Amino acid sequence: MKALVLSGGSGTRLHPLPVNSPEQPHPAADKPVLFHALEDIADAGITDVGIVLGDTADEVRAAVGDGARFGVSVTYLPRRRPAGLAHAVRTARDWLGDDDFVTHPGDGFVPGGIGEQLEEFRSRRPVAQEVPGRAGVYFFTDAVHRAVEAVQPPAHGELEITEVLRWLTGQGLEVVSGTAGDHDEAQIAS
Repeated sequence: MKALVLSGGSGTRLHPLPVNSPEQPHPAADKPVLFHALEDIADAGITDVGIVLGDTADEVRAAVGDGARFGVSVTYLPRRRPAGLAHAVRTARDWLGDDDFVTHPGDGFVPGGIGEQLEEFRSRRPVAQEVPGRAGVYFFTDAVHRAVEAVQPPAHGELEITEVLRWLTGQGLEVVSGTAGDHDEAQIAS
């Protein structure tokens, strides 16, 4: 299992580090929100982390380093511009290989972490599982790569994860939202 963390935006994930950002960063217990994401990933037992970089690449690299202080090993995956979660998956394709993985936006919290959802994913084995209420947190098998390649981005250019999920359900593959006892199968792409 690997973790793919998106950190390619305008720098709000680095608060309170000084970064030039058009958005107002929000405090997160006096450390960058990205650090909370990395800690949650490590707490779930995932140690192989890819961080998708954008405009704040230098700041992220300086703040996170090799990931050892979080108990993970970090690989940096640069991309030219943020273009959606599915595009980040496409960017990371070679690094992800055939491994299962979780995506994390790096700028939000998952109350209680992702451990329970990870165990549910491992026991149920859908091709995709969304963590409810947490935009951008998904578990995937390598089947998602076929969908990412099959779906064409719309005119605005952002490859939407909802289109990828729709493609997967259209192929008869199991896509779920929720945790044990709280499944909304194949509804997230409808």
